[in-house]
Amino acid sequence: MKLVSNFHHTRGNHCGSTSMRDLLHCAGLDLSEAMCFGLGSGLGFHYLARVPDTGISYFFHGRTGTLERDLCRHLALDFAEGTDDDPDHAWHVARAFVDADVPVMLNVELSRLPYYNSRTPFPGHRVVLAGYDDARAIAFLADNAFDLLQEISFDALRDARYAPIASTLFPLRNYWLVVRSARDHTPLGEAIRVALHENARAMLQTRDAYSGVAGMKTLADDLMNWGDAPDWQFCARFGYQIIERRGTGGGAFRKMYAEYLREADAFVPGLARWADAMIEIADVWTAFALALKRVSEDEERARFDEAREVLRNLVAREEAFWRGIAQDG
Repeated sequence: MKLVSNFHHTRGNHCGSTSMRDLLHCAGLDLSEAMCFGLGSGLGFHYLARVPDTGISYFFHGRTGTLERDLCRHLALDFAEGTDDDPDHAWHVARAFVDADVPVMLNVELSRLPYYNSRTPFPGHRVVLAGYDDARAIAFLADNAFDLLQEISFDALRDARYAPIASTLFPLRNYWLVVRSARDHTPLGEAIRVALHENARAMLQTRDAYSGVAGMKTLADDLMNWGDAPDWQFCARFGYQIIERRGTGGGAFRKMYAEYLREADAFVPGLARWADAMIEIADVWTAFALALKRVSEDEERARFDEAREVLRNLVAREEAFWRGIAQDG
């Protein structure tokens, strides 16, 4: 049996930021999960509407897709990442890192992890491979939802990393990421400033009408059309879950981002006041989630009027927040 030396894990809010916290600790840098999330410019918004082969008519999400990579980039860490279309070679690469006492972040399909007992597809879940046992043919995974390492068979892990799924938007290609060393890194104050302004730029300056603040406006304009979808109840319920339940820490990751801003104030004075504004935004996200939940519980035709009004308020608050961050130096 092989376990990575000096590996430490406790449960966290979000899979990606918890995994990166675990990797950085092992590489020599102790940061909180919230700090990892913020330094990765992790706050975002993406709206997917009527996209074929996604398994759902309408879907949105509140974080960026490049949080883990951007965290490493902002801190100038010694890291590597890759994909592999050969599952056998992908496993060989992963266990070689473990043999060298380097834990490996893996991207997996959550519904293929037996310890979750879930049938809802989610092909963007991050876990950390912390060890394996050849005698029992099992791997040991650190997962944000659990305090203890989770056991999974080699075959089940292989399937979870490269499972055939209906969605073509989030293909599973045995993605992995490692941090070889974090002892020499960009000073935190400098990295925080870069991360903040990159996050503001991504929220405000995207040319994609379905991303950032523009994407939120598109959703507000489109929300009344959700009721025409055959799966409108599932869309509304999943929208609630993606804001409050599915590894966000509440308020579509905004509560965790506020925690980051308060912690970052020690390195960049003045950020605490922005944390207060972000908490208010998080509360409105929660109100939007609860409005969607009420829609999903309505046995008659969907009524999204209340949810749309809350969302319009949310759009104005988010735009004002990010413009303030962009202008604050």
